[in-house]
Order: sequence, then structure tokens, then C-alpha cells
Amino acid sequence: MLKKKYKSRILSVLFEKKVCLKVVCWMYKLVEPQIDENEVKVVEQILKSHHVAEGKYSREFEARFSEFVGVKRAVTVANGTAALHIAWEALGLAPGDEVITTAFTFIASANSISFVGGIPRFADIDPYTLNLDPDKVERMITPRTRAIMPVHIFGVPADMKRFREIADEHGLFLVEDAAQAHGAKIDGQHVGTFGDIACFSFYATKNVATGEGGMIVTNDEDLADRCEAIKNHGRDKKGGYRHYRIGYNLRSTDIAAAIGIEQLKKLPWMLKVRARNVQIIKSYLADLSEVVTFQKIKPGVTPSNYILALLLKTDKITVLDVIKELKKRNIAARPIYDVPCYRQPAYQHIKEWRWAKYVSYPDYTQISLPNTEYAATHHFEVPIHPGVSEEDAHIIGENLQEIFQKL
Repeated sequence: MLKKKYKSRILSVLFEKKVCLKVVCWMYKLVEPQIDENEVKVVEQILKSHHVAEGKYSREFEARFSEFVGVKRAVTVANGTAALHIAWEALGLAPGDEVITTAFTFIASANSISFVGGIPRFADIDPYTLNLDPDKVERMITPRTRAIMPVHIFGVPADMKRFREIADEHGLFLVEDAAQAHGAKIDGQHVGTFGDIACFSFYATKNVATGEGGMIVTNDEDLADRCEAIKNHGRDKKGGYRHYRIGYNLRSTDIAAAIGIEQLKKLPWMLKVRARNVQIIKSYLADLSEVVTFQKIKPGVTPSNYILALLLKTDKITVLDVIKELKKRNIAARPIYDVPCYRQPAYQHIKEWRWAKYVSYPDYTQISLPNTEYAATHHFEVPIHPGVSEEDAHIIGENLQEIFQKL
């Protein structure tokens, strides 16, 4: 029997001349990694070489990525969460140290702080950019604050110049969670170069996708050396069986690195397609700003367009209603961080975490951040990945326009 999606395609062709279809009859997916024969070929070469652990491809990926971002050092690791964890270890974050960050993000951002006994302190976001608000962060600094960690949410850069000023003024580390920001820039300077250290993810949904994988970048040679040791059981550059500090096994593989190299080669094209799709979809909703809007892109900012986040500005329809309507039209959509980190069960019950025996965590059940909570309950995403053709983007835009014009 034919699969449903193939039946739908055949039906759409059969009725093409008889029925004016608003959308084609198969699902526009939210995620579609751009894997082609180049990735297949290089992985096959590695498998045939029988050297699949971290090696020469990992070193090449580090070199290429550091050049792409514009930093002295890059360190491959197992995934983006591992990158953040290692960064805190390398910076010497101690139990009870506070890190001010956002709750409108994937929980790995906060968890990485908690891994080492640090205390995530959640500041509210800017209601327009959806990024951490520098003014609110500055008001939260206490003698226990050790670092600030902005997240370039959905690939829109946070106000890193202001955060750099705040961090320098108060003697704090500045850590960039750039997991979603491959290709994002501020005044032509790539994100990841403003902080003391920055972390990227290569998870399957990301602009550079290796399945799993991560990268730490920094201009501090000593800090990079510490990261390399921590990810590799505390070894130094010589390797072998001498271990000079407590470390972990958070290495990557040459298979992931080789895929990353090929992904990096096509990233300029993928970024152009993402940007094109975003502009097309936005054009259909330009006259509906009282109903639906988007993250604000400030002058000088180049987003990576990881996700196109739409924000409802009306009570006439809910996010779930929009998603259901899009599903009827075979267009995938979803909210992502609809539960802020401090409202996740893990933080509502933080006293059950092992570090709570030694660290005095705040009562996260008492936190309320209005901008964060509004964004969490009023946003959703639609497909913009490089697998979305120009025609597809127009179809998605037309359907969104039709839904919101009816309100």
C-alpha cells in the first residue's frame, strides 16, 4: 500500500487542474537537516578507515569553526550541554555561586549551572527581542553573582556590548549560550566573541547539524586548555594515562566532526535560504502587526534565523488554535519553551537536587517574570529551514495571512 504522504502527493497532482488548492497535501516539517552525498561519503571514508574516535577530523573541524567565528580556539565536545558544563568547570564556578540567565530557553542552559552546584538566577527578558534584559540583569547582581549567561534565543543576538560593559564593571564572567546562533552577528562581529567563553550546539535541529555535538570557543588559551583537559579525563595535550585534574569523558567523534565540516561548507547557503524564507513569511503578515508580530531585530544585528518565532498580540485566538489550524493545512507548528525554566518540575522541586544539601537555592515557585511568561504562552514557530523552498515559504505565508485576516 502507498504511504499516506505519497497518496496525498498523487491526489494533489490528479486534482491540480480541477481544484485550487491552498496548500500541497503533505506536511511542511519544522526540521529537516540538509544531509547529502558529501556527508555520506566522508562518513563512509571514516568507517572504512576504522578510526572513528576523536582525531584529525575533529582538529580540522575546530580549526574551521574557530576561523568561522573569529576566535583563537575551538574545542569539540559531545554536545551543546556538555559544552556549557565544561565551560563552568573551566571557569571554576563553585557551589553557591550565582549565574544570572534567562528562563526562556531550553533547560540545558540552567541545568549546566546546576550541574556544578551553581545557582541559576532568572532575570526577565526584553518583550520585543525575547532576549535577556541587561537592565534587569544589572539590578539582580549580588555579592554572590559570579557570571552572566545570555542566550541568543532563536538565533537573535542578545545585547552583548551592554552585557560586556556590565560584566566588566562588576568583575563577572560573561558566558554566551550560542547554541542557536551559528552565523549570527552584531555589527559584523560573530556572536561567541563577546564573552569570555561561548558554547554552540550541533544537535539535529541546529543550523549546523551533526546529530549530536558541540563546540566551545574562546580567545583565552589557558581556558581552552582547561576545557580540553576537562572533556578528556583531565589529560594534558600529550594524552596517555596521566591525569592532572578530575575530568569527564565528553569527547566528540571524528564521524560527527566530519559531518560538521561538510555542514559548515554549506552553511552560507543555508543561512541565505533561512533569511529568504523569513522575509517571505514576514511580508504576508506586515499589515497584521496588531494580531501577530515577530522578534525585534535591532539595527546592526544579523540573526541566524534558527527559528522564526511569531508572537500573538490578540486574545481572539490562542497559540494552540493557530497550531491546530495550521495542522489542518498540513503545516507543522509548535511553541518551544512554553514552560519557563523556573516553572519546570526540576526547579519547582529543586530541594530534591543533590546540591541542595550544601547550597541554598531560591524558592523558584515564587518567581514570576511577566515578559518571560507572556512569550512562553504566546509564541509559536513555523518551518523556515533550508528544505523549505521559496514556493513553500509563500504557501506558509499565505496560510498564516488567511488565518489571521479572519480574526
